Amino acid sequence: MGSGNGDSGVDGGSRKDILGKCPQQSILNVLRVACSEALKQKDFAAQVQAIKQKFYNRDFDGIFLEPANLPVYTAQYVPRRALCYYELFGHPELQRILRSQPQILCLGAGSGSEMLGITAACCQLVAATAPITIHSQDYADWSSTLGLLESAIRYKWQIDEQQIKYEFSISNLLEATPELEEQIARSGLVTAMFVFNELFADKANAINFVKSMVKCMKQGSYFLLVDSAGSFSSVKVGGSSYMAYMFFDSLRRAFEPVITEDSRWFRHMPGLCYPLPIENMRYFVRLYRKL
Repeated sequence: MGSGNGDSGVDGGSRKDILGKCPQQSILNVLRVACSEALKQKDFAAQVQAIKQKFYNRDFDGIFLEPANLPVYTAQYVPRRALCYYELFGHPELQRILRSQPQILCLGAGSGSEMLGITAACCQLVAATAPITIHSQDYADWSSTLGLLESAIRYKWQIDEQQIKYEFSISNLLEATPELEEQIARSGLVTAMFVFNELFADKANAINFVKSMVKCMKQGSYFLLVDSAGSFSSVKVGGSSYMAYMFFDSLRRAFEPVITEDSRWFRHMPGLCYPLPIENMRYFVRLYRKL
């Protein structure tokens, strides 16, 4: 099932060719290496079905606090999101932010979608003089899964720590700690991708976290909000339902909108090689600059 897309080797002056002729396939090749053991599990399909049922019941702890679920989740759900994030970070505004070599804090990002998609987008840039730092935060211990993904990235794409650094921390966004607030304060870009739907299951603490985040973010830094464009991302307040971005759009004293798209499709290219089907996805995107 190899692709032969030439996704190894780096030109010293540029990293544009590192993904080869088919960047989407190159991203999937990294995942196939990182998730090889999970994909071989005989009960993989049954585990995926159990995870889907827990999603339907909004039993997020039942999914993410069970270590055996984590590599299966990454193999199943990360492909389409990593491909989507790679495409999204090709947006000129986000490419400009990446060129500034920021510290990036990815909230709820333990599964590795942000780590992989953003790294792939960085490969389009000329070699940096200082490393970009991608810090993945989550409330479950994804360190083993992220370690496999980092090893695959560095092996397939020949990216070293002088180009991109990876960090991971465990914390609960609903119980913000001084360490998390400090991480937010020093980040040039904070991302929350497919996170706030889960957080708003506890509305009071979710709003407290948003207040803390707004307080800690430095002026001129950026906040990227991405989630499903469907009703699954709506938040009920009183008798009405609102999309999560409406809440952030209302914070006009804190955030200046830079990118606003209520509905955007990611459609993968045909003919990709991966052991599992890859679905297209519709999502909304907001990029805000902190005032």
